[in-house]
Amino acid sequence: MNMADYLKTLDSGGIADFAKSVGTKPVYLRQISYGFRRPSMRLALHMEQATNGELTACELRPDLPWPETLAG
Repeated sequence: MNMADYLKTLDSGGIADFAKSVGTKPVYLRQISYGFRRPSMRLALHMEQATNGELTACELRPDLPWPETLAG
């Protein structure tokens, strides 16, 4: 699932809770979903953990050398 689709599943309170749980602000999450910003490696990992894998760090930052991609 991409970030925009994930945020569509949440109401504004849910987005605020999600942002707080990963250590950022709702506006930053929206900027990521629109493609204006990219999450740091750390934030991408926090988002993957907070969503139980619905969002993956590899999908959020495909430009980074994640271990799964290095093994291939």
